[in-house]
Order: sequence, then C-alpha cells, then structure tokens
Amino acid sequence: MSNRILIVGGGLTGLALAAGLRHRGVDPVVVEQAPVITEAGWGIGLSDPHIAALDRLGITDRDNWTRFRPDRHLMFDGDTGLLEAIRHETAMLFSRTDLQQSLYEPVADLVRTGIRPSALHDLGDAVEVEFDHGARETFDAVIGADGINSWTRRHVLGGPDATYTGVAIARFHLPNTDPALRTTALSLDSTGVLGYFLMDGGRKFHGIVMLPGEEDNRRELNVAELAALFPRVTGPLTAFKNLMSTNPKSYYANIYQVMVDEWARNRIALMGDAAHAMSPILAQGTGVGLQDAAVLAELLTTPDLPVPIALASYEKLRKPAAQAMQRASYEAGLQIGRKSAPTELFPEFITQDRPAVR
Repeated sequence: MSNRILIVGGGLTGLALAAGLRHRGVDPVVVEQAPVITEAGWGIGLSDPHIAALDRLGITDRDNWTRFRPDRHLMFDGDTGLLEAIRHETAMLFSRTDLQQSLYEPVADLVRTGIRPSALHDLGDAVEVEFDHGARETFDAVIGADGINSWTRRHVLGGPDATYTGVAIARFHLPNTDPALRTTALSLDSTGVLGYFLMDGGRKFHGIVMLPGEEDNRRELNVAELAALFPRVTGPLTAFKNLMSTNPKSYYANIYQVMVDEWARNRIALMGDAAHAMSPILAQGTGVGLQDAAVLAELLTTPDLPVPIALASYEKLRKPAAQAMQRASYEAGLQIGRKSAPTELFPEFITQDRPAVR
C-alpha cells in the first residue's frame, strides 16, 4: 500500500484518482501547472460502466450534478435524409465544467496549482521529484495524468507525441427552447458529421461538426457557414440547423490521439489522455480515464502489494480495453466523409432493433 503518491495533472482523471485514493484512506499530492483548476463547458457523455467507475472511486454524492439522459439517439444518413438507426441505450450527459468542479471540491486541499515537475529520478524504492519552483520531494509513486501532451509520457517514459487523426471538430452551444425534446441526433454524409447532444438538464444543445481532411480544414467557417454544408438534414436536426443561423461562438480543434506502448515503469505510470488520448468520435475518452482511476485507486491501496507490481498490474488490466477503444475511435474517424451510413461508422453502438420513425 502506497502512502505518498504524486498525481501530475489536475484534470478530470487526476482529480478522480485523488478522490478515489482519499476515499481509501490515502491523501495524494496533486500538482497542476495551470494557475487555476478550470475546464471548458463542453458536454461529456458517461455510460453506465463509467458511472460505475465513479461509484468505485467513492464519488457517489452526485445529486447536485446537472445531467441529462436522452430517451433515444437518432442516426441519419445525411445524403438521403433516411433514419439509419435508433440507439436506446444512451449515455448520461454532463457539463465538463460542472464535472470538473464537483471532482475538485472534495480534494481541493490536496491540489497545488501553478506548479509542475521539472525532473523525475527513479531511485528504485522511491521517486525523487524536482519541481519548477526549485523544491524537491520524494514519493512512493508518480502518476502522470497530464493530458494528451503529457510531460511525464514524453520526458520521463520516452513516449510518443500525439498525431493527427485526420478529423477536426467544431463545438458550440445553443439554447433548447423545446422542453419536450428528449432526443439527440447526428447526421453523416460525404461532408462530415453534424449532430447535437442535450446538456444542462436538456436546456442546452451541445452542437458538433466533424470535418475530415487536413489539419485546420474549414477552420475559417463560422457556425452559420458550417450549417450550410449539410443541406439535407431531416427530423430534429432541421430545427437545430436553423438555430445555427444565429451564429454562436464556436471552438475549433484538430483531433489528435496517442498510442502508448509503455504505461508503467517501476514506480511511474500514465493514465487518462496521457496514456490513451483518443478521438471524441465515440465519446469514450473521459469515461475510459475514470475507469483507469478506479483501478489505480484500488491497486495502490491494496495491502502488501508493492508499487511496481500494482502499476504493472494496472497496465495489464487496463491497456487492452483502452487501446481497443482507441482503435475503434480512430477507425470510425477514418470513415467520416467516406461512408454515408452511421451504422457503418458506429457499428458497436447500434442495437439489433432499428425501428422506423413514426
């Protein structure tokens, strides 16, 4: 059992691990290079296995979390307007900002902001860490939860840089004025993907446009101009597309991923995006990171389990499933703009029951 643990990175997965360790009687140190803990307010979907990971972490007081679970998710062929599939098993949608704050508050006293490591020295029976403000401390274990551009992965474990997946994404928010709408939807055609999720209790659209092509392709387009790329949408996407003419502020990003061969080495390990950053196309990245945190918290607090064995076991348990999801997300991205059927893009998420819309 480890009593002195450093978590590098105060994002969702790092805070979740801190909460899970505290729940099991160990208070880690969390360092975050940003001066404040904050996140953009985009939507995050958590499926039932991801919610179960929160339970395992002891994060069960969720009554004040703003959430929304749609009653169904519609997938349209954008070239024909036909409905391809209905998904009845839907994820719970949260605001990333709300989720970050809810994870941060119970462990705020463990977090040091404006600090990052500058060097790590594995001493065999401990890890000596030098920080950028000159201090040195020794830890039983160091967990790199420092995101897709992880310093821990690149400078300590010699891991790879992130690479472009061939798809960019534009995100934006719009108000939903129809309280009866409980359906989410997406449309896929030769241009890309247009879709929305509902968040903030169903009061807000989280809109997405996925664009295949070179990095920064169509970055110059505003939301109203992006809407014009999808002339044949039908169903609830029609009203959503009309709202896009109000041209809300948007956030554009090229989508990157990183496939890491080595997650753990002696007393140092990676988790979350540092270990397996993946495309958001299948909306699994955050949830997979929470599952990492649940396993790590359990292993690092298991009596008489040496840290190197705990971290090697974590890699053995988590890497196959996480990398399988990475590959599925990447391969789905390759199909955007090449196939018109959402059932081909998202085959593992379609149930056998595909009733027609009435």
